[in-house]
Amino acid sequence: MVWRRRIWRCAEPGCPVRSWTEVHELAEPRAALTRRAIVWATDALAADDTTVSALARRVGVSWHTPWRPVAREAARRAGDPSRLDAVQVLGVDEHVWRPGRWGGRDATCMVDLTRGADGLLRARLLDLVPGRSGTVYRTWLEEQADAFRAGVRRAALDPFRGYANALRDALPDAAPVLDPFHVVKLLDEVRRRVQQDTLGHRGHKSDPLYRIRNLLRHGAEHLTGRQVARLDAALAAGDPDWQVTPSPGSAISSSARSTTLGPRATARRSPPRSSPRSPAVRSPRWPGSAGRCGPGAAS
Repeated sequence: MVWRRRIWRCAEPGCPVRSWTEVHELAEPRAALTRRAIVWATDALAADDTTVSALARRVGVSWHTPWRPVAREAARRAGDPSRLDAVQVLGVDEHVWRPGRWGGRDATCMVDLTRGADGLLRARLLDLVPGRSGTVYRTWLEEQADAFRAGVRRAALDPFRGYANALRDALPDAAPVLDPFHVVKLLDEVRRRVQQDTLGHRGHKSDPLYRIRNLLRHGAEHLTGRQVARLDAALAAGDPDWQVTPSPGSAISSSARSTTLGPRATARRSPPRSSPRSPAVRSPRWPGSAGRCGPGAAS
């Protein structure tokens, strides 16, 4: 909808106003976009993968025309404390706007990783503050309401020690969880190190650990019985000292079983689609059924 505002002029020479623009509840005075268009543009930037330039081209205006009212609307929404309600899983990561030799480009992002009632991940950006350090993260957490900090049950982070210290000081009751990207990265580094220590060379296609490099990235709930058997055979041959997967008696194994695997890890796995009659396999070394801790539990 395009609304053309009319400009009124008074013909009386003694009129103090002389001219004025038509006013309507659809838009603010002197605004180029209606209230509905501002809400639509702000929602598109928040929920859709779009840019201000794309919105400006769609509306047929310059870049600054939608950005000015959208920036005010975004600031109003950011100041609403209700947007932080029901955040149970909090994620944090760093971001660099435009890498270069000059400083001041780092930022810390806080994201809502809580799953909704439908089981889908929200992945909603909560805030973006300048700087990348544990002090920046701790300061942001301390500025939030007590109800918000009390409602956070788990906090995902990367291996940066500053974020872990901030969680220890500001969210002592939240369980820190390493994000899946770094879990898979660390697992692959351990696999390569064990490969070098045991065989003395990089992975070949016939090496046990190299053959299961992709299976190690799978979650335990997605493995079939045949894949579990492949993992057991390859780990027994290529990882005799239980370095890729923690040993049964280690503290990591027992704690991970109670906190990350859950009751589904001990249930029987559904038969694979390729062989509907094949039974689920209980692995002595994989967390899919026997409850031992392994890399699949963290993904």
